[in-house]
Amino acid sequence: ATSRSSARSTSSASPAPPHRCSAMQSDDVVWTIINQRFCSFKAKTRTQTFCRNQYNVTGLCNRTSCPLANSQYATIEEKEGRLYLCMKTVERAHLPNQLWERVLLPKNYAQALAMIDSQLEYWPEIVKHKCKQRLTKMTQYLIRKRRLRLKPQPTLERVHKKVEVREARREAKAEKAALLDRSIERELLARLKQGTYGDIYNF
Repeated sequence: ATSRSSARSTSSASPAPPHRCSAMQSDDVVWTIINQRFCSFKAKTRTQTFCRNQYNVTGLCNRTSCPLANSQYATIEEKEGRLYLCMKTVERAHLPNQLWERVLLPKNYAQALAMIDSQLEYWPEIVKHKCKQRLTKMTQYLIRKRRLRLKPQPTLERVHKKVEVREARREAKAEKAALLDRSIERELLARLKQGTYGDIYNF
């Protein structure tokens, strides 16, 4: 009787889905390689380590913000002035061209926040919080970008440095030639007045 009850209790316990367990294990392996060995998106400074991946939600290189080491990931992306919510799940891991699902967010800030809450309803709170932070920052810089477009901008003209140097050389040469011609003219007039040429020139 005890063996049957123990068998029933073990069979009633629901184990975690196999694809979730394998995804978590592969995420740990990927992060171990990225953190300890090499990552082409990693940018190290004296104080902090940054990530250049376009899908990184914070721009920092850490376990929770890495888009490569998380099978379930969400971020905000900007294209041509519009914001998109990008989501990655482990169910689409076998389809690289369909790995990211993009949802166009409304231009209204409050509506965009509500859509993030509805799309990421069953996601971890840390993911939703980071996406909302990124949405706030990107909305602010898009507003500044529109304001800068409306302001009058000074027009910049190209400076042809080589042409200016060449023209300056030509002017200097022409000025030297003009001075030489004037000195020759004065010398000839002086000789003519002194009678050096005799009766050659009759005026």
